[in-house]
Amino acid sequence: MAGSRPSPGVEVPDPPRDIIQLKYQLAGTGTQRALSPRAPRPAGPLVLVVDDDADMVRFIGAVLQSHGVETVAAFDAIQGFLVAQRQLPAAILVDWHMPAGGGPQLLRRLRDQARTNAIPVVVITADTSEALPEQATSLGARSLLSKPVTPEQLIEVIRPYVGW
Repeated sequence: MAGSRPSPGVEVPDPPRDIIQLKYQLAGTGTQRALSPRAPRPAGPLVLVVDDDADMVRFIGAVLQSHGVETVAAFDAIQGFLVAQRQLPAAILVDWHMPAGGGPQLLRRLRDQARTNAIPVVVITADTSEALPEQATSLGARSLLSKPVTPEQLIEVIRPYVGW
């Protein structure tokens, strides 16, 4: 990463590290972790949150972590696919519209790989088009949540995938 600058407010350590921490410089934030392949698995279920909106990632992480679910963050479809391949989360929450392909591209990539094709994916979106639910389910999404999302909706939709 020499010569490149991370996004403002995101601290990216030099690889290789057992834990890469992405710290948001937002008021009241926690730390989202992307675990390397050598890092031990968290004690609780792991959910991958893929969204280009750091506030949304922080919100989802806080809600799930308050219920004993570990979260790992990715900020585009490509990064989400790579993290899913390494970590094999219990479930993935993905925004439909993002840079680098968004939800549709991520769902296609996940379904094309034996290692990730069984991971349940929940789409979270502000898109209200009538065709979206059918398109998302045809690509393998198990559920769809419309933004704004409440903590109760998040818990309800993720419950079947984290062993509660």
